[in-house]
Amino acid sequence: MQRILILGSPGTGKSTLSRELSHSLQIPIYHLDQLFFEADWVINKTKFNKQLHVILKQDRWIIDGNYSSSLPERLIRADVVIYLDYPTPVALLGVIKRYLQYKHTTRPDMAPGCKEQLQPSFLWYVFTFKIKKRNQTFMHLKSANVPVYFFHSRKETNVFLQSLRS
Repeated sequence: MQRILILGSPGTGKSTLSRELSHSLQIPIYHLDQLFFEADWVINKTKFNKQLHVILKQDRWIIDGNYSSSLPERLIRADVVIYLDYPTPVALLGVIKRYLQYKHTTRPDMAPGCKEQLQPSFLWYVFTFKIKKRNQTFMHLKSANVPVYFFHSRKETNVFLQSLRS
C-alpha cells in the first residue's frame, strides 16, 4: 500500500482515517478539500487540477476526498482504495459533530480561511449521498483494476487499522 485513495460520504471519517494511515505507514497525505478550495470557500479548479497532477506522479500518497470528476485519474495511479460505506445516520452525525468541534474555525483538513459551517444544502448532500453519488463511484471502482476495501462501520475500520499496526 503506497498509493491509497480514501472515499465515502462526508462525515464518515475519511480525513481522520487518512491521518492515522499516514502516521502508521509514513506516507504523505493530501486532502482534496485543501486543494479544491481557497480562503472563504473560493473554488479554483485550475489550481486543483495542476496540484493533483503533481501529487499523482509521486510514488507514495494518501488522498482523501470524493471529487468524482478526478476519480478515474486517481484510480489509475492508486494501488488500493478504502471506501467508508457507513449508514447515512452515522455520516450525518459525523458531520454535525465535526461542525460542533470546529464551528467558525478552519479544521485541519480544510484550506486555510474556510471556516467550518453547516448549510442545509450540505446536510441534504450527505442525506442523499448513497442514492446520488455512491452508485456512480461504484461504477468507477468496478472498471478500475485496483483492490477495494469496503468498511461499513467505524469498528470495521478500527480493526483494519489495528491489523496494520501489528
